[in-house]
Amino acid sequence: MSATKLITMYGSPWSERVRWALKFKGLAYEKENYEPGVDEEKIKKLTGQAMVPVLIADGKMIPDSTAILEWLEASRPEPALLPKSEKDRAQVTLWEELAIGVLGPHARTLIVGRQLRIDHPEAQRSGKYFAEKYGHSPYMEEQAKLTLRRVLLGLKQTLSGRQYLVGDAFTRADLTTAAMLMLLSPAPQEFFAFPDQVRRIYMDPLGDDPAFSPVFAWRDEMYKRHRGEAVRP
Repeated sequence: MSATKLITMYGSPWSERVRWALKFKGLAYEKENYEPGVDEEKIKKLTGQAMVPVLIADGKMIPDSTAILEWLEASRPEPALLPKSEKDRAQVTLWEELAIGVLGPHARTLIVGRQLRIDHPEAQRSGKYFAEKYGHSPYMEEQAKLTLRRVLLGLKQTLSGRQYLVGDAFTRADLTTAAMLMLLSPAPQEFFAFPDQVRRIYMDPLGDDPAFSPVFAWRDEMYKRHRGEAVRP
């Protein structure tokens, strides 16, 4: 039994971000699955907040994916996920904040909207739960589409002629952005396993837009080169 435990939600890119970093660093851990609407009180008692992922390591309770990655980089600096130069590190931080603060939440808004409209009781229950948790409206959906289109255009232009978002090596900028793009178009089944009905909910027209195919091709390449394993529940 590993002394390190990760409380994680399989389909959450915030959790995937941490799972990917742990795998990249070669740190073994015990996995505990989190079920939305069921385990929140338990997480609140442990951490004072209700979100996952949560890492338990070295006698510490670490909520929040960024805090976990900071702890991981400090405790296990090699192989590095941050560049050496302060300027490049600042650029990585900007990409991370864009991914976790804009790309992820806006894409999640579109997923919630699809769940609410699907003629399936379980999907609608999930949609209502997340709509209440994060706030949701048709106006928010329309604004999310506009914002995401701008973000994808920025990613496409940035990646043109480049392998990575910052510098010449794989960093947390690439890892985090690739994980968040799952909410617009899941990686192929060989990289990230989803049941068909879940995969359909995650698929957004923006992810199928030919204009942005280079962005999702880049995401698939990041998974192929750097994830190190097929992701399964």
